[in-house]
Amino acid sequence: MFYVFARTDPAARGWRGLSAFLVPRETPGLSFEVYDDMGCRAVPRGIVRLEGAEVPATAMVGAPGRAFPMIRKFFDVNRAVIALKCVGAAAQTLDETIAYTKSRVQFGAPLASFQGVAFPVAEAATMLELARWQAYRVLWMRERGIPCASEGAMVKWWGTEIAAEVIHRCLLLHGHLGYTRRLPIEQRLRDVIGWQIGDGAPQIQKLIIARGLYGKDLPPR
Repeated sequence: MFYVFARTDPAARGWRGLSAFLVPRETPGLSFEVYDDMGCRAVPRGIVRLEGAEVPATAMVGAPGRAFPMIRKFFDVNRAVIALKCVGAAAQTLDETIAYTKSRVQFGAPLASFQGVAFPVAEAATMLELARWQAYRVLWMRERGIPCASEGAMVKWWGTEIAAEVIHRCLLLHGHLGYTRRLPIEQRLRDVIGWQIGDGAPQIQKLIIARGLYGKDLPPR
């Protein structure tokens, strides 16, 4: 079953005039293709094509033209959860890196004893902690009915970016071993990069934040 958004009001613009439909995958004229992604392979993405497909009005979900407002209420929570998933992957990688740099001896001393190693680890732990609490804050606000669109966009953009940066740093601290598939670091980096795109790329999140700061009417470009 596919959850399809389609414009049912040709005169409407933007998100207005979009309606939601449940379309069975065996519908004549419907086809789909799974992308061969570099990451997140357990959750495939792809493209759905509707060519001459007929969808009855009874397949509509909710009121006509109200698909976007209906799903928009889930955005803030979903963005916080995406950030937490990525922070979790980065935190696991950081824990493994701490253990590795404590046990790996170079020039007669553990790698962790060198500031060039310990300081990036300290910075990574700090940034992940901040991202984690921002995600918790969004969930706390949502639970209490406090508007949190800007806060959700902030943590979706920043949390996923920080997670990718931390995993990348950890990969480098493992040397070439971290770059191989013998360790899961490279997989986590690929997966997190995918989540930077999912549910709105960084540019979309920054636009939401800017609108929250300036109001709906941004200065002209």
